Amino acid sequence: MNLITTAKNHPLRKAIMLGLSITLTAGLAGTAYSTNVSAAAQPTSLAAATTSDKVFQVYETYIKKPGKLAVARQYLLKNISKVKAYPAMIMTLHLENAQKAQLEAASAKLYPAKVQKALESAYSKKKDLSYPTLLQLIKDTKIRSLLIEARDKGYKVGTSEGMYYLTMDYEGYKAFKPYVTKDIATYIDIMSVQTNKPAFSDAAIVISWDELIRRTLALENFVKSYPKSNRAKAMKLEYEGMRFHVFFGSSNTPVYNENSNYQFTTLLPKVRTAYEAAIQKGTADSQLLTTIKKVLELLDSNEGLWSEELDRYLKEQTER
Repeated sequence: MNLITTAKNHPLRKAIMLGLSITLTAGLAGTAYSTNVSAAAQPTSLAAATTSDKVFQVYETYIKKPGKLAVARQYLLKNISKVKAYPAMIMTLHLENAQKAQLEAASAKLYPAKVQKALESAYSKKKDLSYPTLLQLIKDTKIRSLLIEARDKGYKVGTSEGMYYLTMDYEGYKAFKPYVTKDIATYIDIMSVQTNKPAFSDAAIVISWDELIRRTLALENFVKSYPKSNRAKAMKLEYEGMRFHVFFGSSNTPVYNENSNYQFTTLLPKVRTAYEAAIQKGTADSQLLTTIKKVLELLDSNEGLWSEELDRYLKEQTER
């Protein structure tokens, strides 16, 4: 049998084999909440409607100004309970949009050598990048001001390969969950898991195969459950990227053994164990689990070896 290298040249693999999850798109960039909603969608009392509209309008004046991001976030934390679920959802996603738009510039403030050295010194002592710990250990007033600014804007400090930077803090979004629509509450939970412990680092998968499959299933379920969500498109992109990693791994975390020509041969035992466990625990309506089951069947029908038939099948599943 001629072993093949399709996975090596797979178009999607070329885009994401660096081990990075597809970046979620911002969405809702131009969405506005109209106060002239239908009677069925209006608050039950005029007073409640007036309060909700006022809160939304004040918030929007803040969030549209880059220099008011921290003010807007604090205002949302204090007042989101005063608005209905739909405007609360829009306000929350507008905050996410604004944070993403300013993230690169905010993170760049941590790049000077003096700041990096201070962060490294603090992290080496307690292995903790939470703001209370950093502010306790770092005494330089200018660096402390940078950290306080980042905290108030809703970012958290991350590290990778000896570099310190800011990243989105979706754990902080959990304060909004009781007030937003169900899809966005679910989105917040998924993104909290993704960012609290990233799946990828340095072109490697750094969580277990079981966890990778669980996260991919959560994304699949979101896409199926909330096709009209404001974050459906972003989550579908994330799902497609994660699904690809489930079947092809990453540059530094293979799924299959390879021969001297870098051609796939046999499935790694730990991956097979995770595949089999997922099938046993999963449900029949999952396309991801259906694909995993078929992959195992195709391997077993060919003495455990990668085949042209398996290659064609995975192309169909990952390219659509």
